[in-house]
Amino acid sequence: MNNYTKIFAIILLMIIPIFFNSCKSDDNSGNNGKDTINGNTTDITDDNLITYLIPSPKDMFALIRNEKLAFSSDVLNPKTNIDKYLDTKTKEVGFGIYSADLAYTAAFKQTNEATEYFKIVRNLSDKIGLSAVFTESLVKRVNHIPENKDSLLKVTNDTFYDIVRFLEENDRKSSLSLISVGGWIESLYIVVNITKTYNENDPTIQLIADQKNVFENLILSLEQRQNDVNIKTVIEELNPIKEIYDKLEVVKIENPDQVKASKNQIIVGGTTKIVMTKEQFLQLKRTITDVRNKLALNDV
Repeated sequence: MNNYTKIFAIILLMIIPIFFNSCKSDDNSGNNGKDTINGNTTDITDDNLITYLIPSPKDMFALIRNEKLAFSSDVLNPKTNIDKYLDTKTKEVGFGIYSADLAYTAAFKQTNEATEYFKIVRNLSDKIGLSAVFTESLVKRVNHIPENKDSLLKVTNDTFYDIVRFLEENDRKSSLSLISVGGWIESLYIVVNITKTYNENDPTIQLIADQKNVFENLILSLEQRQNDVNIKTVIEELNPIKEIYDKLEVVKIENPDQVKASKNQIIVGGTTKIVMTKEQFLQLKRTITDVRNKLALNDV
């Protein structure tokens, strides 16, 4: 479990077990409430909390890659859609969408596709004032992926956190919110659409159900900035997803392992599980697809 996972757990006072336990350790622990992004220590505050509510690209696709679900290019946002993004909202949401596509192709080691989506993300970054992140050094890392040990997924993940840090340092909270929405909706859209069948014991189904917690915190962070007309519009567009997640049942699960605390005392651990029925899964799949297509302007 990496540092980002531990910070999520501390802040949210909850763990999405299947989701975050799939991450592999890349960093050393012990930052005492701080996170390290490419060597820079960042304090976690109410202002940048959204950063730690949204999974990184590496986190989002770790489990589905481990579950050996087949890669499908059909779920990728068409490259030509970039020409449709003309205003701030569509450009920033679109940037988040394409970033998730880049992470997905990188996670499944689709080098050619990933390289193409990297170019799109870099192109769109120029239009939303993020070109400073895409340095010569970063581009060189991407161009030399086949010849060195630097994986494309690692480059993608590093870029993700560079972008987050840049937006925080430049007080662009609304931009970070819109990009986060695009990244989250595209990631979930991909997961639900490459999951062909429903099985209540399938870890990927539980991953999708557990997004209820992530989504609720995403909405809360957006509501703090709803004076921004773009944020307010996005909240309204996400409402159909909220209606479904609000209906998912959260049940308490008693831990069968009993730990004896003292001679006359036994402590029984417990946790909760979010339950999603087959009907709710299919409804969520349709709704996620509809909302994603509207945000990506696929219906235009």
